[in-house]
Formats: sequence, structure tokens, C-alpha cells
Amino acid sequence: MAKLLFLQNMDYEFVGPMYLSSMLKPHGHQCDLVIGHALSDFAEKIEKFKPDFVGFSIMSGSHSWALKIAREIKEKFDIKNIFGGAHPTFFPKFVLEEGVDYLIRGEGEESLLEIMNLIDDGKGFHHVPNLSFTTGKETTHNSLRNLADRLDDYPFPDRELYAKLINKGSGKVRNVITSRGCPFHCSFCFEDAMRELYDGKGKYVRIREIDEVIEECIRLKEQTNTEVLYFADDVFGMKRKWLYEFLEVYKEKVGLEFICLVRADLVAADRDYAFNLAKAGCKSVFFGVESGNEDLRNQVLKKQLDNDQIVNAAELLHEAGISFRTYNILGLPDETLEDAFSTVELNIKIKADYPWCSIFSPFPGTELSEYAYAKGYLSPTFNVEELDKSFFLSSQLELPNIKEMQNLQKFFQTAVLWPWTFPLIKKLINLPPNLLFRAWFGLIYFHVYIKSEKRNFWETLKFALGNYKHVLAKE
Repeated sequence: MAKLLFLQNMDYEFVGPMYLSSMLKPHGHQCDLVIGHALSDFAEKIEKFKPDFVGFSIMSGSHSWALKIAREIKEKFDIKNIFGGAHPTFFPKFVLEEGVDYLIRGEGEESLLEIMNLIDDGKGFHHVPNLSFTTGKETTHNSLRNLADRLDDYPFPDRELYAKLINKGSGKVRNVITSRGCPFHCSFCFEDAMRELYDGKGKYVRIREIDEVIEECIRLKEQTNTEVLYFADDVFGMKRKWLYEFLEVYKEKVGLEFICLVRADLVAADRDYAFNLAKAGCKSVFFGVESGNEDLRNQVLKKQLDNDQIVNAAELLHEAGISFRTYNILGLPDETLEDAFSTVELNIKIKADYPWCSIFSPFPGTELSEYAYAKGYLSPTFNVEELDKSFFLSSQLELPNIKEMQNLQKFFQTAVLWPWTFPLIKKLINLPPNLLFRAWFGLIYFHVYIKSEKRNFWETLKFALGNYKHVLAKE
């Protein structure tokens, strides 16, 4: 049997590795996962488990850490690595990095299973779809296989993969997905790039069967200490008919409190939307505002969402008794300081319960990053290695007042939650960026995070301290 050991540096349960593991284990392969930061955190497990591969599921920004660990493991244990996730998918040149063996681009369940089966049979696997690798000076990117039409043909995620993490007490909020893909075309998101990759290879947006999702939720309720479910779809309940049928069954057969991501226009378009969510047990939703300037939001970000829809959605959610988190971005291409202030002001107007704000990060493969290049906001010499480990630190764009916008991001939540501080914050942001501003941001962010996601205080504190350097300081 072939063996795969996942490595990650965040104390968080990700759905991706669980789906991969659930594909492999029924075919006799072994999977395990270790969370740590340095080689010493993984060495003992590697020696005992003796994997055929160490696997990393990575975003741009975390790739540098993963590459460093993969190189150290290769040098000490001579074990090959395989990378998946957003960064290898949209930046396949990553395979050219010294020490990288293989990438799996796109949705990887079937390709990874085929690779592990071939290893078991003692056969070569370089022909497997979605695989990228180098041989000597030659680089190969195999074509992508067609998308799975029925998501429910895949097994439920392997929750045992994170058993050690969950047993430490952080398993009361568990992630479930009811769909893959997004029908919208926001320029700052990777969805359009992914849709283009899979052009002609099947239906991009796929929604699971209601009965299958309900069964997964019931198992979590009966077999774990889950108290809150987080439906981590890009947009939960894109089809209203499906959603309303699902909510009725969910209330009757599951009955757990839940959190989900929505769009403000979907909420505003139908008064029943928010109230049906609330009746089924929804206590909190998340949705994107992005910018308070409508022209910036719709012409540059292509969000296709106006302020009236955002305001109406907020009113309906408050009336239904549902709190909400808003997603916002500062330091956008074409953004002025006044635009940034308008984002704060819109969040104050709608009384956002859990405001969230990042600094724009030019991830490779997104339309907005290409726009930033074209407008001269991003240096022609910029490369992905310059991305910060966190999108809460600083901007890579050359914009007027960018330093003030970086500072405003550190006080964004403060200004929205306590509007009386906003006039003072407008003065503070003229000071040079500093560690004190970052520390204040970390404190308020922690407060908002545990309340919005119903997380355990002590476990979240441990997580925050473990990742302190990623938020408060550059390495």
C-alpha cells in the first residue's frame, strides 16, 4: 500500500486534504497529517510512517514555508513531495523550484488516487492527468481531467485525518461544503482563472444532493462533538429552490446551529431568504462588501452589487436575528483614501457585527492582479515570492496614500465597531506604520474572529499565538 503524509503549518481543519484522504483509504492506501512549523515537528512521524510522498496543500504566500520544509525532508529522508492547492494550480512554474518533485493542478482526488494505485502496482505514473513535473531540463504539464459531474460520487471527507487536532478541543465548529465552483466573476477571485482552466471539461458549478449533505451533517452530529456547522461554499444556497428544500430537512434531521457565506444581492432579492436561514438555525452569515465605492466595486472588482442591495440585505439580516461578517479590501487598484474611508462608512451604516478587512494581495492568475500590472500599480519586476505571508501586513502596490490605507486597515474593525473612534483614526493613520498598530489589529481581530466563527477562546488563542509572526511581523 502507498503512503501519503500531509504536512501543514496551521492548526485548522481544511476540507481539501480530507477529501483526498477519503479517496485513498478505501483503496488500501494510508494517509496521515502532521501540523507543525519546523522539520523537528515532523521528523519523528516521518521516520515511523515512512511515506512515499509528503504532501502540501498550499496558497500563494504559504508556498515558501512548504518549499523550505520539502527541501529539508528531501535532504534528510530522501522522500519525494507532491504539492496541490491554489498556488500550484495558478502558478505551475512552481514545479521549477529546486526540490519540488510533483504538482497536482486543479481538483486532485482522482489523479492522486491513480498515482497511488500505480505506485502500489510498481508502475510509472508520469502520464496521470493534472500532474506537473520536470525531467532533466524538460518540464511537463499534463492536461487536466474532466471535472466530476456528481460530487456525491466522492466519499465524505475523512474527518479522522484531523483527529489529533480535534481531540484537543477545537472540533466544535466543523466545515462542510455543499457545492464547488462559483457562477460569479469577481476580478479579485481565482474562480474565473479556474473556470478557464476547465473550459470544455465539464460543468464548473456543481451542487451536491440534499440527502447526501444531510447524511454528512448527521454523522458529524452523532459521531463528533460538533456544535456548529460552517458551510464553506463560495456562495451557500446559490439555487433558492435547493436551499429552501435543504433548510427544511436540515432543521428536522440535523438541527445544529450553522454559519454560511452568502451574497448581499441574494439576501436582498427575497425577504424569505434571511428568515428561512434563521428558522433553520443560521446564527451568522458572511458576505463581501469589498469597497464602499460602487464604481470601484463594480467596474474594477466586477462584483455587480450596489449599495442599496448591501443596505437592504443588512436590514433583513438584522430583522431576522442573524449577525453578519463583512469582507472588505483596502489598497485596491484605482482606490483613493476617500474611497477607503467610504468603505468604513458603509460598514458603519449597515452596523456590521463582525467587520473584516484585508489589504489587497496580487495573487497570480487573477484578473485584478493583471489590471494592477497594466495600470502600473504593480512593479514589472514583481514576482510571487514577494507576497507577504499574510494579507494583513502591507501592500505591494504603488498608490498615493498607500501607507495611510495600510494603517487604516489595522484600525478598520475598531472604526466600524466603535464609530466614535473614526475621527481619531483618520489622524492616527498619518503616522508611520508600526508594530503597535499591528498589535492593536491583532487584538481586535482575535476578538472579532472568535465571536463570528463561534470558536473556542483558548484554542483560538493558542492558534493566534502560534501564528503570531505571520500577522504582526515580517520575517
